[in-house]
Amino acid sequence: MASNGSILRAEDMRVNFGKIKLAPEYPDLLEIQLKSFQEFFQLETTPENRMNEGLYRVFQENFPITDARNIFVLEFLDYFIDPPRYTIEEC
Repeated sequence: MASNGSILRAEDMRVNFGKIKLAPEYPDLLEIQLKSFQEFFQLETTPENRMNEGLYRVFQENFPITDARNIFVLEFLDYFIDPPRYTIEEC
């Protein structure tokens, strides 16, 4: 590193071989995850208007569940996701 009054030597100089002038635009990764989460759980949809996709589809495809002797049956009626306890900023 050159100090005041010293001569800059060749080994102190940096050569930049980069060709990218502008940094690329990156997507908002948090927004992508939040949107995917909302679509999977269908958070903005009322239970009676849910489409057969996401978590609702997983439940529809795997229920009813019966025991080996067909004595007990577990049926899927609906699901509810509690709102988050903390905001993003609090986390």
